[in-house]
Amino acid sequence: MIKRTYGAHPLMILKFMKPFLFVLVLPVIKGAIQYLITRKITGVILLETVAVLAVGFLSFLSFKAFSISVNDKIMVIKQGLLLKKESVIERNRLSSVTALIGPFDLLFRSVTYKINTEAGISGRTDFSFKLTKSDADELFLFLYGKENRTALKFPASKTAIFAAASSSALTGIVVGVPIINNLGKLLGIALNRILFDEISRASSRFNAYFPPIVNIITALVLVSYAISFMVTFVKMLNFRLRAGEEKLEAEYGLFCRRHIIFKKSAVNDVCIEQTPLLRLFGLYSMRAAVGGYGDKRGEKAIIVPAASRFQIKTQMGVHFPFLHPKVKGIIADRFATTKMRFLWPAELYAIIDITLTVLLSLFFRSVFLLFSVSGAAVLAVIVYYASVCYRNYCFGEFVLGDCVFASGSIGLSVRELYCEKDRVGEIELKRTPLDRRKNTCKAQIIICSESADSVRVKNIDYKKTLEMIEICYSVSE
Repeated sequence: MIKRTYGAHPLMILKFMKPFLFVLVLPVIKGAIQYLITRKITGVILLETVAVLAVGFLSFLSFKAFSISVNDKIMVIKQGLLLKKESVIERNRLSSVTALIGPFDLLFRSVTYKINTEAGISGRTDFSFKLTKSDADELFLFLYGKENRTALKFPASKTAIFAAASSSALTGIVVGVPIINNLGKLLGIALNRILFDEISRASSRFNAYFPPIVNIITALVLVSYAISFMVTFVKMLNFRLRAGEEKLEAEYGLFCRRHIIFKKSAVNDVCIEQTPLLRLFGLYSMRAAVGGYGDKRGEKAIIVPAASRFQIKTQMGVHFPFLHPKVKGIIADRFATTKMRFLWPAELYAIIDITLTVLLSLFFRSVFLLFSVSGAAVLAVIVYYASVCYRNYCFGEFVLGDCVFASGSIGLSVRELYCEKDRVGEIELKRTPLDRRKNTCKAQIIICSESADSVRVKNIDYKKTLEMIEICYSVSE
């Protein structure tokens, strides 16, 4: 039985010191810079220097205590200084392995390895460590061997569309604010205050049209969205997908190159999604819910950043046979009354929006333009939502068999969910008084996975749905 043993890369010492970076290390660096300028050093800096040296020594011992051993059947990860810990993992239980190479890794020839299993804690990588580049390549080859894989490349234009469609102002704030604050602390200046003043100064040009607070909020949202877009675009650039008989392998990133591999058998479901911006370009993205995957709760593996629905189903149907269900599905009746049941929420929202816009404009004439523009923007969103509802009326479908398929929407995004029958965690049927009178229901499929993907199909025949569930799972009502 072949056995390989690997030690950690010396950069693992910095990984162990990371929790103490801003508390101890950065104050010492700042004190050293002040000493070079003023030739003065304080007792606090001396105390912090001793603490940094102590933490560095303990991190060095932890680095020496780390090792990973692999044979044909199991992987053993040993770690811990005072409290020794050995983790034994069957190789066929590895759901995903990620190798990351950042700028520092290129400089020091290291690789960050992230290993996940379905038994790990949700929202956190099970094991993360650093190996030398040669050890990382050897371990990757030992785990997965050589396999002929079909390669798919996606141009930068498709990556930009995906980045624009998946970015949000909230994500930009979450990513940007910590970076700005930490950089300001390192430089010893209120960098966030400087940026806010610049945004306020730039937005003051439009004060004649809108109140200052509206201009500032709008500018912050745009700046935050731009940050989110740039981060996603740089992260996803040079996306490549390699598909083999048992595994999928994705590579992407500019400054930090990610190499992710996972088994097809670990995929709980796939979703073909179309956000409003992707719909503008007539494109879809495809994501897979992989057991134990990612650093965040519910994180999905990106299979296709942006492509037409036909291309996705043609190219990926070879690797995921459940993308082509053979059982005939249930759809809503094509009657005018049924169409109105899909569209009435959008009509109600439009009436409320128009009424509020008119009333607020009459009572607050000094900001008439603000309410008019805001009402028009909300109405545009409602019109788009109405188009999504109409699509659900035309293409909503519910299929239960060896291959499960549900076509519907989540908010303003169109979603098609595909999986195998045994991956379904729950099928929920909801009926309002109108549904009971019309003998219809809303069927929702919830996948048994960390991400708990779900799709609801509205206004389909209740009895036919029960019959399909009974045939598929051999159960009665």
